[in-house]
Order: sequence, then structure tokens, then C-alpha cells
Amino acid sequence: MSRRTLARAAAPALGLAIAMAAVVPATAQNAPSKATLNVVGMAEFKANRYVKDGMRFGRDITVVKSGGTLTIVNKTDQPHSFSLVKKSQLARNMAQMQGCFGRGPCDELAVTHGAVNPETGEEQDPTIPLVNVGKEGFDQPGDSVVFGPKSKTKVKITARKGTQLYFLCAIHPWMQGKLDVK
Repeated sequence: MSRRTLARAAAPALGLAIAMAAVVPATAQNAPSKATLNVVGMAEFKANRYVKDGMRFGRDITVVKSGGTLTIVNKTDQPHSFSLVKKSQLARNMAQMQGCFGRGPCDELAVTHGAVNPETGEEQDPTIPLVNVGKEGFDQPGDSVVFGPKSKTKVKITARKGTQLYFLCAIHPWMQGKLDVK
């Protein structure tokens, strides 16, 4: 193929790349002030074979404006939490997931929500559904909300523009994702 033929063949791709570069900054500037994150999935059980839990957040990355509202829609029959954690606290394997309990962030959040008695270790229904460790709104690790089955919960995202917030469900720590605050 000659250089001229190659250049003609590459022209449409180059044009598309230039067009996409122009669109991306505009999209970032127009981040939604309202976003929805669904909790979906279900568990499967086959005796003497496996237990499979497919519950998850519907998106890995959600974009919302600073000061905007995130609506979490729980479409499952299980309670969940939306809990901000440090990126390093997100499990990447089975051992790390199990480590979320027993002095890990999942246990810390359960105690903070009143779902575990710190003296006896007994589990109970959460007595504090919303935890803000700093100012009001979701802006830092430790901010957390617990919500019931088949429910809708709204939280205000108060983190500064440009912040990336990492979250998990403290009940099901494989459920995790990231918020990009624009």
C-alpha cells in the first residue's frame, strides 16, 4: 500500500479522533447534577456444588457534579450499604475480601452504623443508618449509608470537583466502584 493510499485510509480515523477529543472536554464540563446507581443481581445455590452471589452495583464508575445528588436504587431483596473507603481498602482477591471483616473497614463501618455491638461482637439491625465523619454530605472515607431491600436512597455528594471517591457495600464487599466528582 502506498503512503498516499495509507494516508487516505487513515483520514476518517483521524477525523473521528479529532471529533472525539472535542467532545470529551464538553462532556466532562457537563457532568450531571443527578446520577442514579442501581444495585442489581441475585444469589444462586446448588447443594454440594456452589454458592454464587451476583449482587453488584450496576456501574463501576459513576459521574456526578460536586453538590449533586446520587440516587441509589436497591433492586435486590437484601440490605446494602454505600460506604466511602480508601482505594487501598477495596478488595482485589478473596483473601482481601475476607479481610474486610475482622478489624477491616467492613467491621469498622458495621460498628459505626450500630450493626455490631463492639463489646460482644453480636450482629443487630443498624441503629445509625447515615454516618458522616466530617461535614454533612458524602466527601471522604467513612461516610456511609445503610439501606434496606427494594428501596431508594439519596445522598448529596459534597466532595470537591476533581475528587475520586471509592465505595463498597460493607455487607457485600465485592460490590464496589468509583465516583468521579466533576
